[in-house]
Amino acid sequence: MGKTGLTLFVLLLGSMLFSACRHPQPQPSEPSQIDYADTIYWYSCVDESHAADVFYVYPTVSTISYQDNDSSWFSDITLPEVREEANGNQRFNKMLYGDYNFYAPYYRQMIFEAYSQTADTLAKLAAFAAADVNDAFQYYMAHFNHGRPFFLMGHSQGSQMLIELLKHGMTEEQRSQMVAAYCIGYHVTAEELEAYPEALKPATDSLMQGLIIFNSVTDTTAIGMVSYGDVAGVNPTTWCMSTDTVPAEYHLGIAKYNDNRDSVLIVPCPTRTYLFNHTTVCPDLDPEMVFIPAYEDMFPKGNLHFADSWLYGGNVIQNMDCRLRHYKN
Repeated sequence: MGKTGLTLFVLLLGSMLFSACRHPQPQPSEPSQIDYADTIYWYSCVDESHAADVFYVYPTVSTISYQDNDSSWFSDITLPEVREEANGNQRFNKMLYGDYNFYAPYYRQMIFEAYSQTADTLAKLAAFAAADVNDAFQYYMAHFNHGRPFFLMGHSQGSQMLIELLKHGMTEEQRSQMVAAYCIGYHVTAEELEAYPEALKPATDSLMQGLIIFNSVTDTTAIGMVSYGDVAGVNPTTWCMSTDTVPAEYHLGIAKYNDNRDSVLIVPCPTRTYLFNHTTVCPDLDPEMVFIPAYEDMFPKGNLHFADSWLYGGNVIQNMDCRLRHYKN
């Protein structure tokens, strides 16, 4: 994702932030079920050329506000323009993970203003969106997977939905086919690990199956709400929980869209890294890298939430290959 596109995306979302607290508490009704047999609800679902799959759930992309969305807290994926909002992100990731079959459903994600609500209300809203992701995953497993190993991949709200899927939606047999769940840009609390010991198993080295979480900042003062309280985060340059400082050469490059080639390339971005309270600190990166003043309360200067999905592109691609080879052996 280019910096111009990222900035526009964040500014659009930031414009909603200031009016969010004025809205009444929502009372979400029982969701009607999306028919994932209809390919209109998939960005990508016909792909069987590789030996393993990626099931990908995109982050918050809706630029619709509560007031402009018929007083709904969810994006309406029956509308082409709403599905189109997700396509830039999904297209980037389909190219990034081009060595795998790419399955990516649309889902009725929460609009950004939902995150300004109380914890109880947010949990109810999240359950609505998570139901779509669960339905899409179950359809994928029944009709598309055909027994292949798979990765779960997500960022931000997408990772939140995948964590709910791990907790409530997957069978033991399905978990045995999962090579890893890269839930980038979110958190898992100690209470969740205790409550779901079988479903949420953090992967603490570069090869084991399990849950992988990471969040990044340029310094420890920039840790924001998304990663606060996380107890599962690893350093994605080493894939472990060691707090030692890791040399810059362990960072294998960022994923960047190349306009001339219409492709995603891995380009150098050397930085030392170390883990602090399960958040990866990158002291050599510019704190202005993805900073938007309108978002400062949630993502202070130096918080790299909007970069996490591509900041370690080279490391993630290499690690997926290593974990898959280990899984097969």
